[in-house]
Amino acid sequence: MAPNPDRELAEARAAIDRSDARAALKRLDRARRGYVKRQETDGLEHLLLLTDLVEPTDERTRIGRVNLDYAIKQNLRQESRRQALRASRPWTDPYPGLQAPTEHTGIAFTRGVKVAIAVGTVLGAAALIAFFAFPFFFSSDTTEVTLRLVNDTHAKASVRGCDDPTCDLPWMHADLDPGLATERDVPTDGLVDLFRFERSGQDFCLPLRVHDAFVRHGSDTSVVLVGRLSTATRCPGSTVLPEAVAQTGL
Repeated sequence: MAPNPDRELAEARAAIDRSDARAALKRLDRARRGYVKRQETDGLEHLLLLTDLVEPTDERTRIGRVNLDYAIKQNLRQESRRQALRASRPWTDPYPGLQAPTEHTGIAFTRGVKVAIAVGTVLGAAALIAFFAFPFFFSSDTTEVTLRLVNDTHAKASVRGCDDPTCDLPWMHADLDPGLATERDVPTDGLVDLFRFERSGQDFCLPLRVHDAFVRHGSDTSVVLVGRLSTATRCPGSTVLPEAVAQTGL
C-alpha cells in the first residue's frame, strides 16, 4: 500500500503537467490504495477528477486510464456501503451502471491491481451481481488469499512476481522444477497479479485475475487459487482466471 497517498497525489499532478501519462497513472493508483486504506472518500473523489485529466498517449495508457477509473469507482462504492452500514441506513449505489472494463493491457497498477490492468473479458452484470452477493469482499479491510503457482511444464522455471511489465524489481522470485509449486498470500483487492518467466529463450507472462477468481468462488479465504505455468503466453500475456481448490489440493 502507498505509505503517503498525498505525496503520490502530488507526484501524479506533476506527471500530468509534464504529459507523462504512464507515470501519472502509476502514481494515481498508488494514491488510490493509500486512500482506500485510510477510508478517505474525499481523496478517492479527488483522484477520480485527476484521472479524467490524464491524456492517454497510446492505446495502453488509454486502457489503463479506463481501468483506473473503474477501480476508483469500485472503491467509492465499497466505502459508501461501509458508511451506510455504520449509520444503519439504506445504501444507494453511487454507480449503478458501472461495468467492468472488457479490454486488457500490459500496464500494471497494483499488486493486487499491480500489473497492467490486463483485465480479461468480465461482464459488467457479473461484476454487479458479485458486488451484491459477496458483501465481505467489498469491506474496506484488505483481504488476502493464498495463490499457488504450479510448474506443470517439463522444464525448470525461474518465476518472478512483477509490479510492472519490465519486472525490474520483482516482489517474488521462485525457482520451480517441473511438478513443483510455490504459494504466496496476495491481496484480493487488485484486478490482476502478473508473473513472468523464461521458456525456450522467450519471455512468458501469466497475468492472473485474482480479484475475479476470489469473488467467483464465494470470497472464501480458505480456498487456494491455482495458477499453472502451462497457461502462460508470450508477454505481455493474456489474462487467466485461476482455479480454486481446497487448502490441501493441488
